[in-house]
Amino acid sequence: MIPKIAFLTMTALAQAHTVAWTKGMYCLGGPDPSTDDPNTNTAVAPLYNLTQDNWWFQHDRGCDTAPPKDDDILELPAGGKFTVELAHNRAMTTLSYDGKFTSAWPDGKDHDDYWAGPGSPPDCIQDDGAMHTNNQSMAAGTAFAISYQSNMAKVTMDNLVVFTVQEQ
Repeated sequence: MIPKIAFLTMTALAQAHTVAWTKGMYCLGGPDPSTDDPNTNTAVAPLYNLTQDNWWFQHDRGCDTAPPKDDDILELPAGGKFTVELAHNRAMTTLSYDGKFTSAWPDGKDHDDYWAGPGSPPDCIQDDGAMHTNNQSMAAGTAFAISYQSNMAKVTMDNLVVFTVQEQ
């Protein structure tokens, strides 16, 4: 069985305003485990300027105390594929509102393939500065890592192993 904590570790390291949403992640429904918020963006808030104690597992916003439901897991088949949804808010994924606010873009809107800022660097995409990039070709990639620890308190940067990356 894959530890549930693995996916949170991956999302906790994100420093932009876009998160990889999937069942099996901490804070999927927000920071209160007794309430499922289909419109949450708690896991999306920037981690910039926080101490490691506060950004690790997104402790500052309570995500470390909002585990996934027991039957919600992200299967990571060896040599296989898995799917996550990159979005600014859970509402913009198929995990909320039957997917009616989704699109190919993380803001849930429709844009052409060359959606870009109005000028040359350092302009961000103006309609969506949360992406912190000028265009798709300049977007940073995503790395996924796993720790084989079943106790969250034992997961450290030293025992995380990157197992896949997606350029841009």
